[in-house]
Amino acid sequence: MMPHRMRIALIGLGDAGLNIHLPALAGMRSVALVGVTDRNQARRDRAAATCHAPAFADFDAMMAGSTPDVVIIGTPPDSHSDYAIRALGAGAHVVCEKPFVTSLAEADGVRDAALRAGRQVAINHEFREMPIFRAVRDELRRPGAAPLSFLQMWQLMDLPPHDESGWRGQLVRRTLFEAGVHLVDLAMALFAEKPVSVQASMYADRAPATDAVSAVTLEFSRGRLAQLTQNRLCRGEMQYFEVRADTADHSIRASFGGRARLSAGLFRGTRPHARLEFGRSGIAWKEVGNRRTFLARNPDAPMVAATRVVFEETFAAFKTGAEPPTSVLRARDVLEVVTACYDSAQTGRRIALDR
Repeated sequence: MMPHRMRIALIGLGDAGLNIHLPALAGMRSVALVGVTDRNQARRDRAAATCHAPAFADFDAMMAGSTPDVVIIGTPPDSHSDYAIRALGAGAHVVCEKPFVTSLAEADGVRDAALRAGRQVAINHEFREMPIFRAVRDELRRPGAAPLSFLQMWQLMDLPPHDESGWRGQLVRRTLFEAGVHLVDLAMALFAEKPVSVQASMYADRAPATDAVSAVTLEFSRGRLAQLTQNRLCRGEMQYFEVRADTADHSIRASFGGRARLSAGLFRGTRPHARLEFGRSGIAWKEVGNRRTFLARNPDAPMVAATRVVFEETFAAFKTGAEPPTSVLRARDVLEVVTACYDSAQTGRRIALDR
């Protein structure tokens, strides 16, 4: 007898829906895609042709016509709360794209709706499941490993907020809220806890005062620190997502976005070295001085592969009633940290967080 396949419906056929969610679902035998919807007719037609699932004109028609077990929400964040609550009310679990929602009040509303419905909500924080970032986390959690003491993450991109289009271009609190959510979530995953406090400074290159450069310090238990830097005004080499995790024994590094380098020289003028680094979509390694140990590489489509891992683990948790790895409570914690960073930048004060 064939095991029951979870019935999945998807709302939102933009970049995430068409290029990440649908390809991730296509590789899963345990699910059946029973419906898709988007306001754009051309996107609906494209999705229906490629995934062979019924396309519906709107959300209500999809819910009535497909009766899904799970709804994946890939629309802009200002609509997440409404669609999540409606899906929960119809008896479906929810997987929501990030950023989760626009405020803590909305997060609490979704959480309460899930409790009332007896269903669960998870967020697609897929970066933590990429092989290179998972390798960093696994190395920190290896038995006998020295604890993480200091973490650095940075993004350097030539993408000024005023040049962005679509819903991103309409946000005032933008860079840290939209792209920075990846950094905050991964920092919390690597420390395996919520920060004690945050302090942030932000720079806007023109009005309206949208954060183009963000410098954030997260304090964790026992005085351990993380520094997150985002610069959307960088005209030099792009570094999409770089991570350095320092322990008493070694540094663990990850570079996402492609890396191909050949270097030779002297380490601090005393040790000769020659090194080839190659990772088409990212690479992770461990280093002590100029000695390096390879850890992992990303596949060619890392966002799809990582999202598939999130989906598989989340759907399994939905079936058993276990808490999914990126639950609504964890997503609320990430949103609370991001919100506190903006408050800190506005007031110039360190913000203590509720533990």
